[in-house]
Amino acid sequence: MAESVVDAVHRAYYDEELRARADRPLTEGRRRRVEEFAKLCRREGVRSVVEVGCGAGRDGLVLVEAGLAYTGVDLSAVGVEVCRAAGLGAQVASATALPFAADSFDAAWTMSTLMHLDGDGMSLALAELGRVVRPGGVLEIGVWGRDEDSEWVDRHGRYFRHRPDDDLQRLLGEIGVVDAFEATDFGLFGAGEENVHYQWARVRIA
Repeated sequence: MAESVVDAVHRAYYDEELRARADRPLTEGRRRRVEEFAKLCRREGVRSVVEVGCGAGRDGLVLVEAGLAYTGVDLSAVGVEVCRAAGLGAQVASATALPFAADSFDAAWTMSTLMHLDGDGMSLALAELGRVVRPGGVLEIGVWGRDEDSEWVDRHGRYFRHRPDDDLQRLLGEIGVVDAFEATDFGLFGAGEENVHYQWARVRIA
């Protein structure tokens, strides 16, 4: 399948950016979230985790340190190379066409990735996560959202789709049960993007 224009722009951006990102520490909030996810996985006997949008592998390293069998996927071959150099299992793949058999993983993790998918990409990616994670498995997802449905492109050419909280929860409900949901205003966007906030959810796969 030919690469979409949106995917090509994102891949090119992250090919340039991810080597530098590997040397930046996780923010306190992000580290706390991934460490809590790892603790949940350990409590529930989770053994295998797939990360969609693994980037430079910073979250993946935390999950591996917790003793989890980790697999990352990313559009960026550079990101995959950085992950492999750090000892992480990773491969180039699209979120909407994961190269794994059904029920391959106990859990999934995807942060700040799926809001870059245009059209019905979010629905396709969630369906893929629901397919590759076993029934009863856990998915934790984070994306940037907004009070009103909107699309925009940043100065780097990256596409963003911001969904209202109830719309995201409806999409998540198509693959399982939303166990937890939080919306946090970090104030990271400019005046042209009022009401943008970060949405985090935990889903039990149906």
